[in-house]
Amino acid sequence: VTESGTTRDKMTSLSEVSAHAFCRDNAELPITQAVLPMNAREREALEGMRLNFAQELSISDVYNHYKGELTLSSGGTLRVPTEIREPGAEAMRQSEDNQDRSLKVVLPTEEKSAWPAGTEFQNLTGLLGHDGTGKRFFPATMPVPKPADTEIIASPAVDHIRVVSINLLNFFNGDGKGGGFPTERGAKTLAEFQAQKSRIRAALGAIQADLFGVQELENDGFGPDSAAQELLEILEEAGGGPWSFISTTENRMGGDIIAVGVFYRKSRLEAVGSGHLLSTGEFQGLSRYPLAQLFRDKRTGERFLVVVNHLKSKYGCPETGKNSDQQDGQGCWNQARVAAIQAQVPWIEDIAAQSGTRQILVLGDMNAWRNEDPIRQFRELGLIDLVEKLSGLPQHSFLYWGQSGTLDYAFGSPALLANTRRAEIWNINADWPAKMALPQPWLRMSDHDPVIVDLD
Repeated sequence: VTESGTTRDKMTSLSEVSAHAFCRDNAELPITQAVLPMNAREREALEGMRLNFAQELSISDVYNHYKGELTLSSGGTLRVPTEIREPGAEAMRQSEDNQDRSLKVVLPTEEKSAWPAGTEFQNLTGLLGHDGTGKRFFPATMPVPKPADTEIIASPAVDHIRVVSINLLNFFNGDGKGGGFPTERGAKTLAEFQAQKSRIRAALGAIQADLFGVQELENDGFGPDSAAQELLEILEEAGGGPWSFISTTENRMGGDIIAVGVFYRKSRLEAVGSGHLLSTGEFQGLSRYPLAQLFRDKRTGERFLVVVNHLKSKYGCPETGKNSDQQDGQGCWNQARVAAIQAQVPWIEDIAAQSGTRQILVLGDMNAWRNEDPIRQFRELGLIDLVEKLSGLPQHSFLYWGQSGTLDYAFGSPALLANTRRAEIWNINADWPAKMALPQPWLRMSDHDPVIVDLD
């Protein structure tokens, strides 16, 4: 018996077999009872054996579901360590615990059902095999789970203003005339873009918002062939128009290929003055320029300031320096995100003061989990996490390597909190697999879930 292969997790193998004997046909393999959590040493002892997991296991990762692969976990779905723990040693211990609680699963070839994260299974029997790179559990059959909840979001009250933050997952429309595919980081073909548009249209129509703050919009200006104009047309088709968007004097919002955007229903809201962009050094080549716009509720005359963000991601890590990965669970570019917030909040407060309002709503994909420094910075500067305040914890808007957590937020000033009636994350995207037939047309329109805020 040898351990073969070049990967860290080698395959237990028979080698140099010199003789064999035939015993009998159709002999049923013995079953060993197994329980998660299970460390690497315990799994090694069970490799190649037939196991039964009698406990309840939940789907934690659906990224490769379309390929017939899932990750199951014990004790519910896995959480990003810094979503529930302080950065540092505590978060790193949580990461190890998550590994012990998870089990990579290869589905039976005939199984084609699409299940979201959180789906629960019990009493799984199969083989703990090895695919050459690591251990995988091969269940003989999958028990039928209870149907997933795909309820539509409740409509806003008649006299409420609904504001939504939503990451569009690289909304690129080619040349705007049906060509120009593949795009830089969006759809590869026109057919793929049309399918993306269909999912977005269904989701935007279901949400029934009065204002959308969006991220990952192609940064190609505001002309007739721009992505902004195409999204405006989708909103008109989804209903409740006419719609408009906030344009800027520059044709592009910074040098990044994606930008944020603000779209609003003209029958309910009036844009007061022009939009404001922050383009200081903290946003040069790092976080996208934040866009701030003052609005007036046409029914009441009430004014409020909306600011849309998309902070620097954790990708492309420098090897050294303050923005390198500090091995505390926060990933890289953490200091860049903190600096962006420190520069932005005084800028926002100054715009609000000049506009004569204390009602501030800061939206966006912050690329930071709930207990990380950037999110704490928002709180320390006086803003309130509206979803946490009104809907409670736990929350999540994104699924990362089989672990769920919050990247998308709505922060409000104390004055705005007094007029906020609803703040929630509608989990229609992150939990659901891509590239599969799903039970509702608005599911998986992005990889981030929308954040919904209703103002009275």
